[in-house]
Amino acid sequence: MLGAFRNIVLYGIVVLLVSACQRPEDQFNKGWMTRDVDVESPTGVPSDSTSVLPRESYLRFYPEGRLACYTRRGNYQLMDWELSADAQTIYVNRQALALPALQLSVYTIFPSSWSARLPGNDSVRLFKFSTVFSHPEHDLLHPNQNKWRFKSTHRLAEAELKAKVAGHMQYAADYFDIVVKREQGYFEPRFLNLPVRFYQGAMGVQRFSSTPMAWRNLFYDDTEALKALSYYQLAFRQLRYIPQEKQMLVGLQKSFEKMATFLNE
Repeated sequence: MLGAFRNIVLYGIVVLLVSACQRPEDQFNKGWMTRDVDVESPTGVPSDSTSVLPRESYLRFYPEGRLACYTRRGNYQLMDWELSADAQTIYVNRQALALPALQLSVYTIFPSSWSARLPGNDSVRLFKFSTVFSHPEHDLLHPNQNKWRFKSTHRLAEAELKAKVAGHMQYAADYFDIVVKREQGYFEPRFLNLPVRFYQGAMGVQRFSSTPMAWRNLFYDDTEALKALSYYQLAFRQLRYIPQEKQMLVGLQKSFEKMATFLNE
């Protein structure tokens, strides 16, 4: 009995020591989804404006002071962030977000949601814990996973363009892997921004004239986008068919994994 009590005490001490060593900013280092509450949103500010955190976005704070943001319009942005010394203000791109409802005690678990008042208006943003883009094996908001999203300032060489398409295919494979492991049962094509149509038990590359503008904007110009489309088509021709699985999502994951591997060879 005494030994069990001693173990409980020692465990409690270890937990307190670990918590005490944790910096307040470490509590933010996970995925969040934003929503507006008691909103008096400023008029004339686009929903994807970089002047404040965009509404209905998915965020990931990273320890090195980088913030990845995926907006509801499908835009991916990288920002800088830091926490004030008193842990009551977050600075995003040097703009202050007050944290009136935030408690950061080293002896308490950080809540699954928190709020911040935006600068220059009465809008309050709610941050809710989200795993849409994350899994123990994947972090789809990390900059290294999103290199294919960045539009080049010059036309890419063929090898670079092929690698960009391969990165896009791998991203899709990892996304489907998350969906399968989460046993979600469905997926959201808008998160993938692929020039692909999905059907019941099938999929196919779109004609260039039908490709979404959000996808074309990944490339230097339409000429480069047209060349990129040929790599998607090449990968699909090599695939030939979706692997037969009990769950179509498993077949889609294997398909994009195979196409990414082919383009990386």
